[in-house]
Amino acid sequence: MAEYEKAPHTPTTDNTNAKFLLQSEIESQSRIAETHLQDEKVIEDSHGMDTPTRIFSLCWWKRRSNRIVPAGLWPRVLYCMIALVLLTIWFLSMLVLPGQEPIRTEIHEVVNRYRPEGLMTLRGSLISFDMEKRILTISWEGLYRLNDTVGNIGFADPDYPDSRVREGIEIYRDITSEPYNASYVDADNSTHWMWTYQIDNQTAKPAGVIGMHPWDSFDTDITFTQRYSKNPWVQPLLGYPFDQWDGGIVFVANNVTLSKFFNLNGTGVIEINGIELTDYALNWKFEYDYQNSCGRLDPNTLTPFCHIEVNFIGTRSGVVIICAMITLVVNWTCASFIFILTCETVFMGRSYILQGTDILSMCFTALFALPAIRILLPGAPAYGAIIDLVGVLPCALTIAICTVCISIVKLKARHKVQKEE
Repeated sequence: MAEYEKAPHTPTTDNTNAKFLLQSEIESQSRIAETHLQDEKVIEDSHGMDTPTRIFSLCWWKRRSNRIVPAGLWPRVLYCMIALVLLTIWFLSMLVLPGQEPIRTEIHEVVNRYRPEGLMTLRGSLISFDMEKRILTISWEGLYRLNDTVGNIGFADPDYPDSRVREGIEIYRDITSEPYNASYVDADNSTHWMWTYQIDNQTAKPAGVIGMHPWDSFDTDITFTQRYSKNPWVQPLLGYPFDQWDGGIVFVANNVTLSKFFNLNGTGVIEINGIELTDYALNWKFEYDYQNSCGRLDPNTLTPFCHIEVNFIGTRSGVVIICAMITLVVNWTCASFIFILTCETVFMGRSYILQGTDILSMCFTALFALPAIRILLPGAPAYGAIIDLVGVLPCALTIAICTVCISIVKLKARHKVQKEE
């Protein structure tokens, strides 16, 4: 057969192979691009996608979120509502708890009261409470009981002349008075006897004198001690914020004019009808009760002593307790989260957590931030309370150990990469 001459532009075998390779490369790139498009589509789709092998990654969280709701709208609405509810609860708590009655009172009396006119009441105003010295400072003033209709008024009220005591009333603290059969001489030089009460310490000095002026007042420092001796969780300062404090004071009132009438110091003891406590101590709540031991000036109703005893119980306010508990939960949550990440990195070999400096920065930040949060606690005592041993020290130690472990693993990983390069 005749042989035909090849056309000058007919492709050779080499050109055919080059064309085939070029076409194969184009098809490969098309398949890769199609695969990327399918991956992106699956990420946007909420159904039919298995959980990725690499958990806790950005892609894993996105797919988990999209699997719940395709558009991702309801999860956002849900966590926004949760945040709003938490903020509302917090603000309502901060508004309601400080408005609770910071002072509660109970009355204990030995005899049945007959409430005559002229009985006096002491009204105290809280000034301060020193935790370190364990001293409660209260400023006291006197109230005069005019009658059942008007009630208590201030001494030396210009509108009520009978409320002024010309020579004043001496107030003694931490002493008592005992029955005394005093004598007096009338205008006819006749001697008469009358039962009264006399203070049991003639050398005691009064804490203050009231009744002569509207501004008469005196201050007292009341020492507080532990309320329960066998329960460390309520010990003062140690059991913060559940510590309970106990204190008390005893008052005796002596009318100077009546003492001069009997011509004997301390024989003009009069009854203190009651105690009122006002004002507000920041971060503290005080309960008090008083016991009036005076009886009628009659041999049949005289009591062994005549004084009024006031007992106080000091506890932390609700705001302090809530803040301390929230701080405790936050500390343990952060420490537990960092501990889990450290275990996942060290023991489970999830090296992608070490990428960048995020995990190391978080450890160092938490290491110095968590102990600083304790300083913000209202009324926090010096370091060493039970809350420090339960919620501050173990969390700080856990984070410190995790920081060291993360640093060692990260340095080893960097050394391995440099060695391979």
